[in-house]
Parts: sequence; structure tokens; C-alpha cells
Amino acid sequence: MRKVFVILLGLLLVGGMVFANGGAEKAPEAVQTGTNDAAAVTGKNTFVEGGTPLNLWTFQELHVKFYTTMADEWNKAHPDKPINLTVTTGDSTAVHTKLLVAMQSGTGAPDVCDIEIGHYGTFLAGNYLLPLNDVVAPYAKDVVMSRIKMYGDQKGNWYGIDFHVGASVAYYNMDIMNAAGVDPSTIVTWDDYYNAGLKVLQKTGKPMCAVEVGDLFFPQLMMLEKKAQYVTDAGVPDIDTQAHVDVINFIKKMLDAGICIIAPGGGYHTEEWYGFFDKGGVASLCMPLWYMGRFTDYMTDLKGKMGIYEVPVWKKGDTRCVLQGGTGTSITKQSKHPELAKEFLAFAKLSDVGNRYIWNVLGFDPIRTSLWTDPTITQDKNNKFLQFFKTNPFDILNDVGADLTAPNISGGYAATYSVLVSTTYENVFEAEKDKDTASVLKQEQASIIYDK
Repeated sequence: MRKVFVILLGLLLVGGMVFANGGAEKAPEAVQTGTNDAAAVTGKNTFVEGGTPLNLWTFQELHVKFYTTMADEWNKAHPDKPINLTVTTGDSTAVHTKLLVAMQSGTGAPDVCDIEIGHYGTFLAGNYLLPLNDVVAPYAKDVVMSRIKMYGDQKGNWYGIDFHVGASVAYYNMDIMNAAGVDPSTIVTWDDYYNAGLKVLQKTGKPMCAVEVGDLFFPQLMMLEKKAQYVTDAGVPDIDTQAHVDVINFIKKMLDAGICIIAPGGGYHTEEWYGFFDKGGVASLCMPLWYMGRFTDYMTDLKGKMGIYEVPVWKKGDTRCVLQGGTGTSITKQSKHPELAKEFLAFAKLSDVGNRYIWNVLGFDPIRTSLWTDPTITQDKNNKFLQFFKTNPFDILNDVGADLTAPNISGGYAATYSVLVSTTYENVFEAEKDKDTASVLKQEQASIIYDK
């Protein structure tokens, strides 16, 4: 068994394991420079004479246009306090490394920064960020607060605002499901899912699903449904648990039955996987709603074939409300204009205009709940995401509600994540798949070293 010894800076140098807005979002090829230059791509909003200069760092090029557009919208709505925003982006590893160095040295950090969910605990523990409670409060009744509280501390302070809800759903290839005679709406429990997978395999020869060995979305979903986390409430790594054993053994059962396979490329964000799934390689995939953009960008042959349904649960009656992935946007303590930066961030991420952009352009399930029932959003026949799928994603959001179970990303989560995606899931599903799961997890638990 391979071991991983993680130190603080090493966490940010785990190349390629990016959490997308989600979750494992690959930085655009245009900015994967291989250097430590966090400013590989730069964007600015329309310059306003007398505007206050603000700097923002992000790891995703698609976010540049969002922020510069929101800066223009801010200036229209607040002519008395305009801003001139400069947004820089680059390779995720380089951006996070440079950001951490700037935080630790006490100089060089931007006013605003995007921080991937898996790294967030490191920055929060370092006391580098400002609380956002005062600017979030005016929006609190309008948004999914789970998406803000998860970027908080035990004192009740909130430090980050996300782009989306990230509600987990099940995506089904309806051509395959129809050929097998299986209606996804009848799949409620994981046992239902398993039995449906047997039928799909028998009728079509296709596996029901695939599991990653280089990321954790599938097992994490099942863990969260059990109210189980990878770290304790205090942030201590905690992967050697019965709940984790049960989840892994269920996935192993599907692998043994042939209804689950190892994802080509090792994960759901690789070229091998996109090509495989696009050609009908497996019948279904459980991922958050923000993954819709992966279909429209990389799996275009599936347009009009994919249905979105609620994820299975362990037993009938359980909640199907789980969120995954994320990006916490925060204000650094080094900001020279902290109050203005905080106000702009809340406007960009929580306002009606910001959330409309987030849905219409980025394809992320909006954090502002009023949009879930707004027909100009939910019934927009020109929206490319609504055009692509056979079912409406807002039906899922309205069914599951706004009180979603979120992963605990505090303390040792970043170090734990690093081990899980580097060795743990490769070992339990491939390298040491015949070994007792509990013993493997015990060894993996012992390999996690984090800054307490």
C-alpha cells in the first residue's frame, strides 16, 4: 500500500485534483501554464474614473467574465461607490499556492479570492479571512444558507459564499434505461438502484454506473446520506468508520456484480471519461447539478437523451438533500477596502442579477431560491441547459428544498481529501480490493498527517 504524508504546503501542490465549482473542475487548457504565475489570464470591468481598485484571484477562467460583469452591474446600481475590478486567474495549483504564500507572509494577497472547497479549511484555520455575516444577513431569507454556513467556524462566523447549491442528482441515459425497461422514477433506494442495474446489464450489456478512484463524489454522496463525514465535528480525520466501510462494500458489491466499473481515466473529469460516457458507456451517473455544464461542453452526443432524477437513498423516507463540491469566495484580511469588497461579493453572489448570470451562463443551480419557481428561469426554452435534458432540474430543487446536508470541510479535511483521492479509493477498489475494507481504511487513516 502506498502512503501519503501531507504537509500544509503539500496540500496545495497535489496537481490536477481540482474541486470544481464544484467539485473537481479542470482549469481551462488556456491557463494551464505549468508555472507558478497566478495571473496567466487577466480581466477587468469597464473602467470608472474615481472607482476604488479591487483585486480578485480565481482558479477558473470562466469566473473572470462573471466577476467583471458583476462589477459593471455593481457600478450601475451603486454609482456613489464604483469599483475598478481586476480579476486574475491561472492553474489551480499555482493560484492556491501563491495565495497561501501571500497569506502566510502577510503581504501580496488580493482583496477577494476564490478558494476550492477542499482547500478551504487550510485558509480558514490560518485566520486569513474576514467574516461576512453583516453583508450576508440582508440576503439570508432568499438563499440556501447551507451553502454559506459550511464555510464557517464554530463561533457562527461565515467566511465564504459559493456560486451554486450543488445539489446531488442522478443522471440517467434514457436510451439505455428505456431499452432495459427501467423507469428511473421507480428507483428510490440503493437496493432499487442495484436491482435496476442488474436488469440494465442483462438487457443491454451496459454497466449501471462507474466509480472514481481519483476523486470521491460517489462514496461521499453515500456517506452524507448516512449523516457521516470524513472528519469529526472538530475537523479530525475520521475515515476508519463503519459507515465508510458500509459504503465501500456496497460499491464493491456493484463492482463484483458487473453493474459498476472503474471510471475510465480514474474520474468524472477526464477526457477518457467524457468520451466513454458520451458514447453510452454506462447507464447513469450521480453528481451535483453543476455537472450539467460538463454534458453541454464535453458530451454533446447525449443532448436530448439524459434525464435528471433524485439520487437514491439508503432507505425509503430518507432525505435526498445532499450538496457536493464548491468554491468559497472570500475577503482577505489584507484587503485595503474590506467593507466595499464584502458588499460587492455579496451583491455578485447573492443578488438576483448575479444568480441569473450564474444559471444562464455558467449553468450552476442558483443559490437564490426565488429563481427556482420563476418561469422566466425554469421555463426558458432558449436556455441551453433546459434544452439539453429531458427533465427539468428545478423540479429536483423544489422537491429537495433548501436545507441540504453539506460536507464538513473544517480542520483536517484537506489532508484527508488528499489521501482519499491519492491512495484510499485506488486501494479499496483496485490495488487491494480483495483485502478486508476495514483493515485498508485503518492503514489509510494512519497515513493522514495534517496541521492541527
